[in-house]
Amino acid sequence: MIAAHPSAVRDFQPSSDSEATTAMRLLIVDDHPMTCAGLKSLLQACYPNALINAQHDTLALEQNAAQCDYVFLDMHLPGVRFVELLDTLHIHLRHVILISASPEPEIVEQARARGVLGLLLKNANAEKILDGFSRIQAGERVFEESSELLGTRQPTLTARQQQVFDALVGGLSNKQIARKLDISEHTVKDHVAAILTLYGARNRLELLLLQQRQTAIV
Repeated sequence: MIAAHPSAVRDFQPSSDSEATTAMRLLIVDDHPMTCAGLKSLLQACYPNALINAQHDTLALEQNAAQCDYVFLDMHLPGVRFVELLDTLHIHLRHVILISASPEPEIVEQARARGVLGLLLKNANAEKILDGFSRIQAGERVFEESSELLGTRQPTLTARQQQVFDALVGGLSNKQIARKLDISEHTVKDHVAAILTLYGARNRLELLLLQQRQTAIV
């Protein structure tokens, strides 16, 4: 997942607008629990007074968006026609920040024309995500360009590594994996580190994105 890296949090300087006495209200809309948890953790670490909620679908999204200062909206929600969703949110688009790992340029341009605040890439590092959000708070519209896709190679995993990998992409924490596989949490951490190295991923979120892309290719 997106990690609230200590150096990123320590060095981060929020914009003056974020220091208002009224708590900032944020909403994350993404169908992947790991993405929601990672982004929420990162934002909460840098904005400890913020009220941050997450939802995995568009249920009551228009009402919820109306109560938020910023909405981080995934561009690839299952079963959702994204352009139609933009039309539904119309007057609330001035609060919307798109999030995606592989944004379609045509849809991004339509969203930009409708007034969304920006696009942040899920597979960017924590510093870049925080910098983009800070610039948006300062009044800038930020549309990050998509980086190259992660590699599509399939490393060979041991039987135990495969079990840990399946649990990871299923959204389980190290403690939950240890309990499920009846091994120590320290052993789980060793397996996770080995898996990330084999896949060339920097963190759990990159691993999840890579797995999703490989599934789509197959």
